[in-house]
Amino acid sequence: MRISQRLLSILVPWLMLRILLSLIVLGASSARPNTSLEKTVNVWPVSSPPEAWIKRVLLEPWRRWDSEYFEYIAERGYRRDDGTLQFHPLYPLLGRSASFLFAGNVTAGLLAVSSVSCILFLLVFVRLAEFNLPQDDSQRAAGLLLHGPMAFILFAPYSEGLFLLFTALTLLMARRGSWWMAAVAGGLATLTRQQGIFLVLPLVWELWEWCQYDISKVVRRWRSVTSLLLIPASLLGWLAYRGLTFGDIVLDAHNPRTWVYGLLISKDATQVVAEQRFDLPWNALADALRSLQTSTVFDLVLGGMFVGMFVAGGRALWRMRKSYFLYAGVILLVSFSYNTGAFLPYMGLPRHCLLAFPLFLPMATWARGRLETLVLVGGFLGMAVLAFSYAAKIFWVP
Repeated sequence: MRISQRLLSILVPWLMLRILLSLIVLGASSARPNTSLEKTVNVWPVSSPPEAWIKRVLLEPWRRWDSEYFEYIAERGYRRDDGTLQFHPLYPLLGRSASFLFAGNVTAGLLAVSSVSCILFLLVFVRLAEFNLPQDDSQRAAGLLLHGPMAFILFAPYSEGLFLLFTALTLLMARRGSWWMAAVAGGLATLTRQQGIFLVLPLVWELWEWCQYDISKVVRRWRSVTSLLLIPASLLGWLAYRGLTFGDIVLDAHNPRTWVYGLLISKDATQVVAEQRFDLPWNALADALRSLQTSTVFDLVLGGMFVGMFVAGGRALWRMRKSYFLYAGVILLVSFSYNTGAFLPYMGLPRHCLLAFPLFLPMATWARGRLETLVLVGGFLGMAVLAFSYAAKIFWVP
């Protein structure tokens, strides 16, 4: 398939979803206005000045939850004790850069980065899928992901789309044997979200296969092996900035379990969510089951869908590419190990599980015909509910 045809097959459904989801969040923000602009400017009739009305209609409904922290970072940089230090820097930096195309409007810049990243990610995902699947199944995998309930977050000013783009590029470059390019993409993923550090695992496996499981070849190809250090180096660079500038790195030598949290998140994160930790996944799950309420049920059902996809399609994914299996597995494991307190113990779980995108590859091989239609329609309905909840800020926290 030509690149223009592939782009069109992705751009058309993406644009339709962008329009529909924008209308849904606009309706939610009209019913439950949140920002000062939403409370003072009506959606209809068109009011003056037109710039304020356009901002209220197109941008304000998306300014919710973590997007506000990305805006803070893009506008004024990081500060101690305001919760921003838990967010990695690349997404808000690109959002700030893109905002100059919109007269300095940071929200528009962040949405532009998310939109472009989502489209490019889907293109790369299709190309990656074509290593293992026929062309139709590759397109179907991207379509199923795009219409999944949690995919609405790819249309919001969140960093998931950018992370997925760099992660897919990492795996694609590894499949091509371009190790330095794969490592650069992995480093950029790490500067986008904490989960980027786990790309080391699939890359090590890919390189081991590339060396034909021969340690002597690994030694001879030491330059390629060295490239993988770019990923932990990216994380260490970010940690060094936080530690030297803000004194944010605090590790308890007497409690090694705190190290994962201290290195991947931030002690400043408690300014956003007061109670959070990494724990064994079964302990975190037990806490969630003891705190069942509407939001937690949503998180468990949506997160459970990804676990179900892993259980049902894990064997097929292993046969397709062991590195995909390892990456998806570690993402799910880490996602279910992140506990956010007794009140909402699995806040953000579904969008964290979405990062395990290779799970849609096996799904594309059997979700065909009427079943594909059913999955797409059901997925969109779920997406609409979550998008409305996101903008209205009711019964669920993304």
